[in-house]
Amino acid sequence: MILGNNQYRFSPVPQGQNFIWIADYMDGSCLAEYEFDTRIKNDYYRIDKNKLIRFGLIGMGSQIYFDVANGIFNINKNRIQVSYIADGIEYPLTGRTILYNDIIQYKDAVGDGKLLSKTASGRIRNNIVAHVVGYKKAMDLSDVNINFKNLLHIPQDKNIPPYLEIKISVDKDLNGELVFRINGLVANKLHAPLLKNQAGIYNWELI
Repeated sequence: MILGNNQYRFSPVPQGQNFIWIADYMDGSCLAEYEFDTRIKNDYYRIDKNKLIRFGLIGMGSQIYFDVANGIFNINKNRIQVSYIADGIEYPLTGRTILYNDIIQYKDAVGDGKLLSKTASGRIRNNIVAHVVGYKKAMDLSDVNINFKNLLHIPQDKNIPPYLEIKISVDKDLNGELVFRINGLVANKLHAPLLKNQAGIYNWELI
């Protein structure tokens, strides 16, 4: 198991990729995007979602992951929880005792090159600008059904703060707010009115 173990905080391929994904399994084993000893790359689609307990990224001295059992992000030991409050009712979007194992991971990249050049130097070179990790979850609650996507963006540029991208849709109109908690304390609230069967997307910077 790697996530939660401070021994593992740096990518084994730092020159090519500052962060790598890690899948921790319930039997204590794990699958890493790159093997730490051989640096051999593993296929993302080899991840066994049915055995996952944690999923996230390590690199640049950080561990960023979420617990599959409750969907709560852990960013360098800071726990990030999200809920939605409307009409005096709070709907916890994370922290429920359900599986958040519909994982998402991708990289934002830009290409740079001279398309008309015939030389090798003219080929397009892809540069990673951000790592993204998270999940999506459908929640069938007693009075409302919620589709929730929780994505954490980690920009490559250290001057740009990481942020949560929350995509949420419901099956009835709600005029409420998203509530973000860090280590159990309310850190921010965002007014987030939702229309029936229409997705709302909200970004929250972690400063």
